[in-house]
Amino acid sequence: MPLLNVFLGAFLLFSQRLKSLNAFEEVCRRRGRPLLGGRVPSADTVGYAYARSEPDGIRRILVEMQRLALRKKVLRHRGKRTPWTVMIDAHEISPSFCRTCPECLSRRVGKPGEERTQYYHRHVMAQLVDAEPPMCLDAEMIRPGEGETVAARRLIVRVLKNFPFVRVFTMDAMYLEAPVLRLIADAGRGAVVVLKQEARELYQDARALMRMEAPRKETLDGEEVTVWDIRGFKGWSGLEETDIRVVRTILRRKVRHRIAKKWVETKEEQDWTWATVGIGPEVGALTIHRLGHARWDGENCGFNEQDRYFGLDHIYHHNPKAILNFILTLFLAAFLTEVFFTRNLKNPQWLRMTLLGLCRLLLENPPMPGEPSIWTLGP
Repeated sequence: MPLLNVFLGAFLLFSQRLKSLNAFEEVCRRRGRPLLGGRVPSADTVGYAYARSEPDGIRRILVEMQRLALRKKVLRHRGKRTPWTVMIDAHEISPSFCRTCPECLSRRVGKPGEERTQYYHRHVMAQLVDAEPPMCLDAEMIRPGEGETVAARRLIVRVLKNFPFVRVFTMDAMYLEAPVLRLIADAGRGAVVVLKQEARELYQDARALMRMEAPRKETLDGEEVTVWDIRGFKGWSGLEETDIRVVRTILRRKVRHRIAKKWVETKEEQDWTWATVGIGPEVGALTIHRLGHARWDGENCGFNEQDRYFGLDHIYHHNPKAILNFILTLFLAAFLTEVFFTRNLKNPQWLRMTLLGLCRLLLENPPMPGEPSIWTLGP
């Protein structure tokens, strides 16, 4: 079976939002033969081939897709122009008490005396945030015996090499470590990291200075924001020569809740502090606030959407290389279907179609080579 057929089969699996290889095999044997050159790989063939294929080939396709998307102005900033920013975060896949492989991570769970060993996989993902459409760039599996930040460093090295347009990394408090920040700063990039560990000297020093310095009052999207922006901190061991900037924002907003069939309006306060490296004074504090909050794109447009609609947490073939290959193929299919949906639906009858509706239409009417297709017809 040609490897191209296997890859196209996995791509169709995700672009049509089928959630298992068996569903893919059933649909393709009925309708997909022309798309796959008449030869449809079985579910087992796709799993075995992905377990024996290196992920670098799919990564190169993702790099090329990103390059073309930028060149054709398909990939855009969501709102006010900000530096191109990537979110780094980890996600857990399919915990199980039974299924395991040599590279599974494990932990003991349960009540004392009734503990059981649970097996699972985790990967670290790099996703472009504050952009339309959101694009997942790469992923790295976490190996047994290593921490999340170790895998993240391998991922960051590849992102810096393959996606030189990226200027800022936004990350959770776990990544506030010298090896991670040193790697980013040495490459001439910036990092925005949540600062919330009260035991850190940086946190204590910043809060002490904030008590002596009057904050600024600014407005963001019509809402009041109190801002502290303090520069000139020096890093800890491994970051002695690196200047660290600390930004704190308190956002006060009105929130409406439906209580007892009545709308009740309350005021909500959000207090956030970020430590940044490699970001100069030309980038304002409110931009750092925006980039820090853009990290949630990874949850809303990344992990949550991929799990709900694409079966991210499903183990298609229990092998770490296969799992990574399926994740990268998912990234590619999700981005291309989103781009087609947002940039290329020219027929007026599709203007109110949802992305889920587009995927159902792809499943019902796949474009067949050499045949008239609703995807190529004009209005």
